[in-house]
Amino acid sequence: SVNDLAKVVTQAGQKFGIEVKAINVPNPRVEAEEHYYNAKHTKLAELGLKPHLLSDALLDSLLNFAVMYKERVDMAQ
Repeated sequence: SVNDLAKVVTQAGQKFGIEVKAINVPNPRVEAEEHYYNAKHTKLAELGLKPHLLSDALLDSLLNFAVMYKERVDMAQ
């Protein structure tokens, strides 16, 4: 879930000394919160895609890269 992802990112950020704050925002979607939709996403796998799941190691690597180049971030936007 999105909340689980927020927890993982928050914990990873804390390892780098980053103050991470997860906030709740209203759902911008117009359809019902609970509805039946059974998406079949097999085409990319049929084309040879190998899923690259988010792991702690990958997240650490991404955050390390972000911290390394943080001076390039335009905070005015």
